[in-house]
Amino acid sequence: MKKPLPLLRVLLGFGLFIFIAASFSTAGMLGERMDASEHDVVARPADDCLPKDPPPPVVKIKVRVPACTEPGRGIEYRICVENCSISEAHHVTVKNSLPANAKFVKADPEPSKQGPELQWNLGTIGGGAVREIILVLAPTNKEDVKNCARVQFEHGQCVVTRQALSPGDRPPIISVIPDTPRPEDMPVLDLEVMGPKERQTNLDAKYFIVVTNKGKTKATNLQVSARLPNALKFKKASEPGVAAENIVAWNLGHLEPGARRVLDLTLQAVEKGTHSFKVTAEADLGLRKEVEFATTFAGVSAISIEMFDSVDPVFLGEKTSYPVVIKNQGSEPIANVRLKAFVRDSFKLERTNPPLLEKREPIKEGEWIEFKVLPTIDVGAQVKYEIFVEAAKGGVTLFHIEVTADAFESGKVIEQELTTVVDDREKLKLKELSRTRP
Repeated sequence: MKKPLPLLRVLLGFGLFIFIAASFSTAGMLGERMDASEHDVVARPADDCLPKDPPPPVVKIKVRVPACTEPGRGIEYRICVENCSISEAHHVTVKNSLPANAKFVKADPEPSKQGPELQWNLGTIGGGAVREIILVLAPTNKEDVKNCARVQFEHGQCVVTRQALSPGDRPPIISVIPDTPRPEDMPVLDLEVMGPKERQTNLDAKYFIVVTNKGKTKATNLQVSARLPNALKFKKASEPGVAAENIVAWNLGHLEPGARRVLDLTLQAVEKGTHSFKVTAEADLGLRKEVEFATTFAGVSAISIEMFDSVDPVFLGEKTSYPVVIKNQGSEPIANVRLKAFVRDSFKLERTNPPLLEKREPIKEGEWIEFKVLPTIDVGAQVKYEIFVEAAKGGVTLFHIEVTADAFESGKVIEQELTTVVDDREKLKLKELSRTRP
């Protein structure tokens, strides 16, 4: 029997039609999905178009101190606070708890708060900026001194939104609001130069430069410079003084309200005569102060004198001394050498070595003391004295000695030394002096 071929062909054709239709439908759906996916990628905003916040600040603290020191000697810590980011760090505070076996001597800048814990309020530190604190502690026993310093800060942003009739005219911006002091709160620089009015031509002349901030806010980027004439030669200066040709400069950073810095400068005359030099203090906000100081150089001294303070700073009620060495650097013996010293009322005379005082003369500002005449000092020989005093009043004082002898062309040789007395019992109500020795 034969199969019905036409019917079979019809069934096969219908099945093929259904398969082809289903294939076209699936391909269309896949195409739509691909188009939608491509559209999504194109419509996504680029990362650069999104608003970005500045990175938060990173503030680090580093403390540098000698690993070993002599027992009883003051320990100087250099505390460095650095903002390692590009963003400002606000309300930066450094805290340093006093060790159990050490007491506070001085600091630059001075602490904002004192007591068992010292605290410095440094305000805002800009991105990449560095602040340094120099802290001096005095050990109270011979045990190891462990000192810890810590830093804390705040991070924030000030934004301004414009109110307009048509919102969207200008997007909000991030702005920095600077700390601008009012005119009555501006820092005020005071500058003073102390030194000999007369000096022998062949002897070094030592000067003390004192810069004080008498305002209510800190003076920033403070620089002190001394411009020397050709007749004066630079010998040495206290840190961080740098000499270049006829200019000596100290970059001091910032100076807190009421704080002072004392700088030492040693010069020598090239020729006889009255020679003057100018000292200038400059800081941000257009602050400037200038002082001129003159010394008359005449004659040649056959002796050299060395004097220094054995303890500086010294606490109220404690003792320091002033060793004095007089040396004959001439070619002949020196006869009838006499030493006088002026002990100001910041100190109380304890004793002398040798105990050969011939005269004591009290005056309003203190007391003159005079040693017995020394008959002679041979060529190349030297004699030593030491004057012991007790600190009686807080502040900064200039200790003064004079040496006279026969055949001195200029009459007398003068030496001076600056010493700080710290009133520890009143927790440093008096703004103390910060000083770096040469």
